[in-house]
Amino acid sequence: AWQKALYLMAGELRVDDRDLLEHGGIVALVGPTGVGKTTTIAKIAARFALRHGQRSVALITTDGYRIGARDQLQTYGRILNVPVRTVNNAAEMEQALTLLSDRRLVLIDTAGMAAAHERISDQRETLAAVGTGLTTLLTLSATTEVAAVQRALRLFSSFDPDACVLTKLDEAASLGGLLSALIQAGLSTALVTDGQRVPEDLQVARAHPLVGRAAELLEENPIQIDPGYLALAFGGANANVVA
Repeated sequence: AWQKALYLMAGELRVDDRDLLEHGGIVALVGPTGVGKTTTIAKIAARFALRHGQRSVALITTDGYRIGARDQLQTYGRILNVPVRTVNNAAEMEQALTLLSDRRLVLIDTAGMAAAHERISDQRETLAAVGTGLTTLLTLSATTEVAAVQRALRLFSSFDPDACVLTKLDEAASLGGLLSALIQAGLSTALVTDGQRVPEDLQVARAHPLVGRAAELLEENPIQIDPGYLALAFGGANANVVA
């Protein structure tokens, strides 16, 4: 019964069947602060460059808020030998994309946002300049508590993400809550990362391995549920029981 439950859960967990690592495009990573967007971009860029050559990749950053944010992406750009452009508004985005029109994959790193803030609208307007060819990936850390994940899903819903990237799977003590939140939101998962190595620790998302990993973590770190919580959660259940 337990295995069947896991199988059914995997069937509910949506994964994105577009292979960005093969086909490229213009891809923006959005998400809260500290979830690993810049490192994930470096992994995607490195993997794509290995497959298709360095001249197929370019990087753009719209993050003019965090100290050192641009420097970090510039460092990755130098290591990978790919161009990095900084844009601050929609007009600069259009100019950058014109200059990089010969690149098969353009990755856009955005400012991390922890709460509703005016920069949300600024970032959204800048990305809107890309047009209909943009793929937006919501980046979520597997180490984030469920309430914060649900908050991020609400906060970044205005970006209309096409899918999500799950980072730091190797650091997570549990995955069930995160996967449940994604199922409830109906958001598919495109990529997962499970380490700091560039580009090795990056995989295309697969439903059954994700659910299997969640089950393994539950066995390693069993959750003790307060009986009071169960009474509150299922308090109305007795009314529906047939004697």
